[in-house]
Amino acid sequence: MNSFFSHARKRMFTVVVNSVLLFISTTAMSKTITLEQAARLTLQQHPDLQRYQSLLTATEADRTLANLTPAYQVGVEAENLLGSGDASGISDAELTVSLSSVFEMGGKLDARVSLVDANLSLLQSERYVASLKLLSELTRHYVKTLAAKERLTLAETSVSLADEALSIVKQRVEKGATNKAEFLRARAALNQAKVDKASAETSLAIAKQSLALFWQGDAEAIDKVSGSLSTLPAKRQYSAVYQQFLESANVERLTQAISVKEAEQKLVESNASADISWRIGVRRSQAVQDTSVVAAVSMPLFAEQRNQGATRAALAKKEAAVIARDSQILEIKALLFKAQQYLNFSIDAVKHINDVVLPDLETATTLVLEGYQRGAYSYQDWIASRDALIRARAKVIELSESALVNQSLVEQWTGVSGQASPTQEFRNNHE
Repeated sequence: MNSFFSHARKRMFTVVVNSVLLFISTTAMSKTITLEQAARLTLQQHPDLQRYQSLLTATEADRTLANLTPAYQVGVEAENLLGSGDASGISDAELTVSLSSVFEMGGKLDARVSLVDANLSLLQSERYVASLKLLSELTRHYVKTLAAKERLTLAETSVSLADEALSIVKQRVEKGATNKAEFLRARAALNQAKVDKASAETSLAIAKQSLALFWQGDAEAIDKVSGSLSTLPAKRQYSAVYQQFLESANVERLTQAISVKEAEQKLVESNASADISWRIGVRRSQAVQDTSVVAAVSMPLFAEQRNQGATRAALAKKEAAVIARDSQILEIKALLFKAQQYLNFSIDAVKHINDVVLPDLETATTLVLEGYQRGAYSYQDWIASRDALIRARAKVIELSESALVNQSLVEQWTGVSGQASPTQEFRNNHE
C-alpha cells in the first residue's frame, strides 16, 4: 500500500505541475519568467520545503535509536570490606563481578521501530502535500500576476481610446459642431485613464514582488511574466473531482496520521508485558579462597494492570485522530464543491461574454462613434458605449482569473489535472 501511494504521489505531482503549465505560452521570450521556472526555483529555495530535510534526518536518527536493544551493564560489588574486629581489613572480603541487562517482552523493539517508521511515512507525505500546497499558492500568485498584466494592457487600451476620443472631440469643437464642455470632459477622461494605467502598473509591480518571494527573489529579477488567461480548463463534474480527492495524497496524509496513533497504541500495549531483568556474575570469597557463580532474575508485578490507563489514553487518541480526519474531509469536500462550481460558472461566463456580449458591444461602439461624428448620437452615448466595452473586457479578465485560481485549488486537493493532457514533463526532485 505504501509503495502504491509513493508511486501515486510522484505521478500526481507531475500532473499537478504540468496542468498549470497548459495555459502558459510555449514560446517564452528571453528574460521572461515561466511558471515552470518559477516552480523549480520555489521547490529548490522556499524555506517551507527546505526544513523538511532536517526533519527527515532527525526522524531517521530516531529510528537508529529505536533499534537499540537494552544496554549491558557491568557491576562490581564488595562485601565484608574494611569492617571492625574479625572483619577488619580485606581478609574476609567477598567480591562479585556481574553482567546484567533486560529481556524486553511484548515486542517493544518492533513497536518502537514501527512508530518511528509511521512518523517517517507521515513526514514524507506531509512534505509532498506541502509541495502541492506551495505549488498551488505559486500558481495562484502567477495567475494574479498574469491578470495584473492583462489589466495593465486594458488600461493602456483605455488610454489610447481616450486619447483618440479627445482628438475627435477637439476636431468637432474646432469645426463648431460641439461645445467646449465636451472637450473638457474628454480631456478629463484621458487624464483619469492615465491614473488608472498608473494604478495598474503599481498592481503589476506588487504582484511580481509577491511572486518572486516564493524563491526568495525580487521583482527586479522579473522582466516579463509569460502566459495568458485565455486558455481555460474544461468543465468537470464535482463527483469525479471528489473521487479523485479520495484517491489523492491528501487523504493518504490524513490516513497516515491515524497510522501514527495506531503505532503509538501498539507501543503502549507492549508495555503491558513486563520486562525481565537478569544478572549473572562471579563471586570471590577471600575468607575461604573460593569462587562461585551468582545469578538473579526479576520482573515487576501487575504490569498489565498498571498499563491500563495508558492503553485507554492511546485508544482515545487514535479515535480522536479518526474523527479529526473525517472532519477535515468534510471541510475539504465543501471547499472542492465551491471551487468546482465557481470554476464551471467562470468558464461558461467567459465563453458567453466572448461569444455574445463583446461582439455586440464592439459593433455598438463602432456604430455610436460613426453616429457621433455625424451628429446622430451625443458624446455621453459614445462614452457610455465605450465604457461598457471596457467593463466587459475587464469582466473577462476577472472571470478568467477566478477560473484559474479555483482550478489551482482543485488540483491542490486532488493532485489531478482538469486539463486533457500534460504538455511538458516536470519531475519532483524531492522524492
